Amino acid sequence: MGVRAALLDTDVFSALFVSPRETVVKRQQPVETWEALLVGHRVLVSFQTRAELLSGALAAGWGAQRVARLRERLDATPTVHDDRDVVDAYARLSAGAQVSGHALGAPSQVGDRWVAACAIAKGLPLLTGNLRHFAGAPGLQLIDAASSAG
Repeated sequence: MGVRAALLDTDVFSALFVSPRETVVKRQQPVETWEALLVGHRVLVSFQTRAELLSGALAAGWGAQRVARLRERLDATPTVHDDRDVVDAYARLSAGAQVSGHALGAPSQVGDRWVAACAIAKGLPLLTGNLRHFAGAPGLQLIDAASSAG
């Protein structure tokens, strides 16, 4: 069996890979659980996560060195970009979520839809700290303690 891959939502990537003094992630994040769930997985991020992390750093007034360290960490992590498959997955997810009344169908959830669409399009499970928000999204597979047990 080869190495499995997993897409990390912004909150998880930030908590696991951005220096604690540089992150706005709250301390109650289950970092140890996430690390255990990722054993044997190749970590990837979406283009949306890159944008969210960089815009957050710039909005927080990080200096050039801190932003450069963040860029280095992101550049060392494979990124799912917005290709045709991702755009098609986004369109299907957006329409399906709107019709079904899923939280990801809300107009304010553009960023989360892009993250989910990247996971769906590439057949990757998503690890997020917001399971309830993403749970039940059409075509999206989540990594959580219950589904990874055994």
